[in-house]
Amino acid sequence: MESLDNLEAIIPAFQQGSPQAFDAFFKAYYKPLVFFAAQLLADADEAEDIVKDCYVKLWHKHADFNHPKSIKGFLYTSTRNACLNQLRHRKVQDHYLQEMIYLDDQKGEDYILQQMVHAELLQSIHREIALLPAKRQQVFRMIYFEGLRLEAVAEQLGISVFTVKEHKAKALAQLRLRFSDEQLLLFFLLSGTALLKA
Repeated sequence: MESLDNLEAIIPAFQQGSPQAFDAFFKAYYKPLVFFAAQLLADADEAEDIVKDCYVKLWHKHADFNHPKSIKGFLYTSTRNACLNQLRHRKVQDHYLQEMIYLDDQKGEDYILQQMVHAELLQSIHREIALLPAKRQQVFRMIYFEGLRLEAVAEQLGISVFTVKEHKAKALAQLRLRFSDEQLLLFFLLSGTALLKA
């Protein structure tokens, strides 16, 4: 993900309609926006469609933005509004709609903010997992994302259970350098993965 300084530096190019600058903002915010929309809609495909539409709107208004924060704010607001319109259109009386019908009051705004924070936390942790050494990352994903037992991981990879435990412990230790156990637990819960284990 591009740093804020890098994104600030390409604002003039973005305002002039540079496809490369637009692509940088697409890569910076697309994944957390899709997660954000999917939390509201409970539909990943629909979430991707909505976010792509919001990027089209951004492209048509590219000359209006002079800072990355205003672009990020526009994308989140547009995505939120599009999701609400979709929920109203569906007339689905589910948990998400009940949460959102009071969007104009403080409770609704807090809910939106919470989902934004969650989306960005997930992106940060996924990015950190991708930095793990290849074998350690593979073991970590098999245990926490595929839900495999240590013995099954050892058998599939042709290594000892002790080595699997070492990879697992080192992966968690590396993640704990940047994230608290509470953040990691939230990540595993939001991702639908196995719970954090010591």
